[in-house]
Amino acid sequence: MKVFFICSSFGGGGAEKVAVKLSGALAAFGHDVSYIYWKSKEGQEYELHGNVKTKKISTNKTFLRAFEVSRIIKNERPDVILSFTDLPNIITYFACLLTWPYKCLRVPNVRTNVSAKYRHMKSTLVTKILSSLHGLSCRSAPIVLVNSKDSGSALCEYYRLDASKVHCIYNPVFDTLPSELYNSDNGVICSNKKVKAVNVGRLSQAKDQHMLVRAIDHAVNTLGADVELDIYGEGELYDELHSEIAHRGLQDRIFLRPFDPNIESKIGGYHLFLFSSRWEGLPNALIEALGSGIDVISTDCRSGPSEILDGGRFGTLVGIGDDKEMAEAIARLYFEGNCNSSSNSCAREMSDDLKKHLEQFTISFVTSQYAQLISRNINEQ
Repeated sequence: MKVFFICSSFGGGGAEKVAVKLSGALAAFGHDVSYIYWKSKEGQEYELHGNVKTKKISTNKTFLRAFEVSRIIKNERPDVILSFTDLPNIITYFACLLTWPYKCLRVPNVRTNVSAKYRHMKSTLVTKILSSLHGLSCRSAPIVLVNSKDSGSALCEYYRLDASKVHCIYNPVFDTLPSELYNSDNGVICSNKKVKAVNVGRLSQAKDQHMLVRAIDHAVNTLGADVELDIYGEGELYDELHSEIAHRGLQDRIFLRPFDPNIESKIGGYHLFLFSSRWEGLPNALIEALGSGIDVISTDCRSGPSEILDGGRFGTLVGIGDDKEMAEAIARLYFEGNCNSSSNSCAREMSDDLKKHLEQFTISFVTSQYAQLISRNINEQ
């Protein structure tokens, strides 16, 4: 099977990370895989599988990219095209129109809650056109893939899609599942010791790290918890966050770290993973934190966290924007001495319930779901 992946880049974001992992897994199974992109993110690139061919679109004009992609499609005639996020979905839609009468299976991948995303974006002519064209690209596709059930429901509501064409497949986060997790009975006791917390995500309105700054302030200065927070990510709110941290006198408590493409290998060295998003698709970092064995506190935003934490069974869910509830959850873990660090030498076996839950996010499970769905729909065309 000849498969095209179309993304704006192969670095710096959760959607790109999923596309890179999937492309590599399909190439490892012997499929002919190409990865088409147009932006370089130096220092933020994820590592592509050696058998994945890359093709960079040189033009900076969005509509001209559709012509370039259509030319590649005409020359190479893929069986299926998997595009990821709004703009690549739109470009792929027009590119496929330009290749008529050649027809292949076009599969848009929507990686966020579109209704929440566009509701929070400033309403301009450009955003209205973008939303409209993205809806058109999804409605005209034979199938659309989402990465959480909640974002699938939101997609159907917002774009008036037939629910039967929308399929949920979770993100491929783990190559293999860890067999052991930290033992909370014998490990780090948080009381009277500094707790190291971590957050990973773009510094943006959606991720709402301002809420974390307020929560750490309240946990430390009102509730008396000894907590530090590292925030890994880059984005448009860097200066605002830096100023708020300084304004609250938290320079020795909260640290803005640069984007790290290998952050999943470091998460287990922390005690707490804090997640503050206002809306999501299916956050990889939250899944990675759950698999590492450290404690997780997340906002119960639409979509993703509740599905990942199974309604709060595997972590703590707090209200969106509720910094006091987040602070209280942090302090509760701190004073009870229950904060876990997977880097501690004491370990226990992963519970059967958690293992079964996390298997949904393994590369083998997810790739088999993609391959089966694609094969079935190619045969039905």
